[in-house]
Amino acid sequence: MVSTRADLADLETFVAIARAGGFRRAAALRGVSGSALSHSIRGLEARLGVRLFHRTSRSISLTAAGEVLLAELEPRFLGIQAAMDLLDSFRSGPTGRVRVTTLRDAAELLIAPRLHSFRKSYPDVEVEVSVEDRFIDMVAEGFDAGIRYGGTVPEGMIASRLTSELEWIVVGSPAYLNERGRPARPEDLLTHECIRIRTGTDHLCKWELGDGDRMVSLDVPGLLTLGDSELSIRMAEEGGGLFYCLQARVEDKLAAGSLEVVLPDWTSTGPGFHAYYVSHRQVPSALRTFLDYLKAPVAGD
Repeated sequence: MVSTRADLADLETFVAIARAGGFRRAAALRGVSGSALSHSIRGLEARLGVRLFHRTSRSISLTAAGEVLLAELEPRFLGIQAAMDLLDSFRSGPTGRVRVTTLRDAAELLIAPRLHSFRKSYPDVEVEVSVEDRFIDMVAEGFDAGIRYGGTVPEGMIASRLTSELEWIVVGSPAYLNERGRPARPEDLLTHECIRIRTGTDHLCKWELGDGDRMVSLDVPGLLTLGDSELSIRMAEEGGGLFYCLQARVEDKLAAGSLEVVLPDWTSTGPGFHAYYVSHRQVPSALRTFLDYLKAPVAGD
């Protein structure tokens, strides 16, 4: 069989579908229709004389032949990408696209203050940011990097610290605290209405107060569970209950007096934001530049 450009394109399509775990997801990432990818794979299978995917109405999986082909092709296509990335050193500046999935807190505190100046400094880098608190399969979804709290980075990923440790506090509105009283010790929170939030792994977040041997972890009560910190802060301002959050997220609310710190002697220190990405021999220059930029202080700080 003589290899053609069409074969190489279809082989790359095959790898993309296998990585994404399906035709629809791969099509969405590539900006084409699922039927177009299906047509490419049918043609490739016909030319190779073997079936590469088991297909049902709900799912696909690799055949034995498909698994062998993927094992041979994937490192070669990664090698091609790495070779292309090496050319960045010959350009005047980084180019390419950076796709990042991030927590909302990191989007607000880390990315938003720097994104405009990054675009002005590196106009040839295309940036796409997806804000999602729940864990996603970064590789399957086609992202170059993710941003989460340290200690929650998925196994098998390379982690890079972006910030120092972060301060966590409990806050409530003056109206709520005047009505329900101000807790004097962590255990008092168990008699209050607390706004709970789910973590990216779909577990209810426990409130950790204090540090070291003094640290107390509480599964607080509450009839309101929200999946977004911005909405939770808004509800706390309106007197809906107490909320546990990053101090940096509510500094303006504290200064304005719409929220106040509860149990100020029990603030907690947690890991900072970390970027994570798949281990490669060469990190693309656009991604490396973007992550380095996030580590830099905001102008005027």
